[in-house]
Amino acid sequence: MKNFLIILLSVLLFQVMSAQQKDAKKIINDVINKFEKIKDYEVDIDVKLDMTGIKVPNMKAKLYFKQPDKIQVKSDGFAMLPKQSTNFSPSQFLQGDYTSVYVKTENIDGHNLDIVKIIPDSDSSDVVLSTLWIDVTDHVIRKFETTSKKSGTVTTELKYNKENQGLPSEIAFSFNAGNTELPQQLKGQNENDGNRRRSGQNISGSVIMKYSNYKINKGIPDSIFEEKKQD
Repeated sequence: MKNFLIILLSVLLFQVMSAQQKDAKKIINDVINKFEKIKDYEVDIDVKLDMTGIKVPNMKAKLYFKQPDKIQVKSDGFAMLPKQSTNFSPSQFLQGDYTSVYVKTENIDGHNLDIVKIIPDSDSSDVVLSTLWIDVTDHVIRKFETTSKKSGTVTTELKYNKENQGLPSEIAFSFNAGNTELPQQLKGQNENDGNRRRSGQNISGSVIMKYSNYKINKGIPDSIFEEKKQD
């Protein structure tokens, strides 16, 4: 019995020491360093949006990105793309001063994932808490959950293909924004299809975005990101 207790205490001590050896900032920096190897890319996006009480047709768009933060989305007609879909950079979670905490490592669908929580230090930040599930081997974010004051909680899962150099092939969102004012574009669309929705109603739903035809590090001119002047 005494030997069993010694072994058990040794295992528990090893687990504690292993957890302490995990540096949350290093885990995040490994993701950032991998992403920064992508100087620019363009990609086609197919979007399927399902929102409570709102009919939105499937959409197509083309996304352009250039380091460090230039983004342009082009689409025919109306496209309501979530902000997360136009920014794969892990730095989106690291705005301003923050505290990062390593929680644990767990295996999900055959992937060992480090779970890291990011807490903004400023009370003025819209984001309250972000939780990242980071692939230990591939150094990519496979899941994240963000809670903000204005938009509620959004849970996002990402899938990857090896040939995309760490850029996602599919992103699935689920969200519950609570009682939120709808964008004007959606109000107008609902009026046209006869499904008018009162502002202030609970908004929830899901989005599935599939990415294809990546062109990575081919060189994108800055003119792509310039705003066109309205006549």
